[in-house]
Amino acid sequence: MLKHNDSATELLTILQEECAEVIQEASKVKRFGQNAENLDRLAKEIGDLVCMIQLVQDWQLVAPSDIETNSAAKKEKLKVWSNLFEDTHD
Repeated sequence: MLKHNDSATELLTILQEECAEVIQEASKVKRFGQNAENLDRLAKEIGDLVCMIQLVQDWQLVAPSDIETNSAAKKEKLKVWSNLFEDTHD
């Protein structure tokens, strides 16, 4: 469990920043197209976010099993409420 200290604050702050950067790059892909440069920037930011998610788990702020459970639940909701699973993607 995280203690309220400078390291915990830093972890959560960087997590927030990475979430915002993914949002920004996803918006740019929508606005300016799916060209290689935009997709590379999006991939970089998603990689940075995955790193922070892993650190959140390492610091035991959130259990990996809780993330898996909630991820599976989200996927089931998307199957009902979105068109993302109508086509097969490899």
